[in-house]
Amino acid sequence: MAILTSLQISKLYELYNDIDITFTKDIVAATQLNQKEIYVRCGGVHRKCLLYSTSMKKSRIIVNTGDNFISLIRESGNLVSLRLCFNVPGKSDIISFFVNARVTGYSAYSTPDSDLNYAFLSYTQRPPDDLIINLGQLLEANINFQKRKDLRIIVNQTNYKLLGLNSREVNLVIENIPRKVILVDISSSGIMTIGVKAFKFHLNKSITIKFNSGKGNWQISGRIARVDNIPGRNDVVLIGIEFSAETIPVSFKMSIENYVKTLKEAPSSVTEKSSSGPDSGQTEGVPASDIKTDAAVSASESKPTDADETDTAPASVLPEKTIE
Repeated sequence: MAILTSLQISKLYELYNDIDITFTKDIVAATQLNQKEIYVRCGGVHRKCLLYSTSMKKSRIIVNTGDNFISLIRESGNLVSLRLCFNVPGKSDIISFFVNARVTGYSAYSTPDSDLNYAFLSYTQRPPDDLIINLGQLLEANINFQKRKDLRIIVNQTNYKLLGLNSREVNLVIENIPRKVILVDISSSGIMTIGVKAFKFHLNKSITIKFNSGKGNWQISGRIARVDNIPGRNDVVLIGIEFSAETIPVSFKMSIENYVKTLKEAPSSVTEKSSSGPDSGQTEGVPASDIKTDAAVSASESKPTDADETDTAPASVLPEKTIE
């Protein structure tokens, strides 16, 4: 991940400081939050807690308030320090820091007689840059992902790792049976792949797309929106797959966002089309370098061409062997 300047960090804070993020399993995986290392400190007492939600200005934690912990907080003027911790991807290191806060209230987490409570914290100053970057980049990726309906990234042997993939092989699970395909391109609403002709019998069927990723368990639900013949090839077809938007992992969106930020170095890897999609009934040609026999499909929305362009991929871009 690129190092941000103080101006860029301030911009993230200005744009997103009021947006609250609830730490679902998906968000925890995307941010690499380490819940086991989080605690709230008041005086000399440290109390383990769970981060339920946070923005750059406030948070909600789940904490055991037994043993007169609430009384201790009140004696300190309701001032506490919240220790947050995030894992560093690909390393055993962690990033941890304290955020100074004031407790503004409590509510029961379960039953009224339980010691487990929600504690509402208001940060007394701007939080550390690490928190602003972590939350800000997540929110930025999520918002930009929705805006990029016309962005189609062609996936090849050069860029698939930059997209967070371990390989271009993708499994499409249909009726509990996984079938390998080759990833051709990816967008915010679907992918284009190449697979065996048998996929013609699965048109409009619901599927699960499983990506080979090093950034988490990328499984996205979707449907096969189109299957197109390829001139000169009787063994493979082009398969357009449409995502179910609500199943797209946040870490997947962040990988797309991080890749787009590298486009100045490889601008030809992305194209934009104003009228395209997995179910548009048109197929855009793919550069020959973008499909190899040892690759397979990744996650993207297929973006076909306008009506005056070719409706099939050139034979030269296809793998020389049939996909198993």
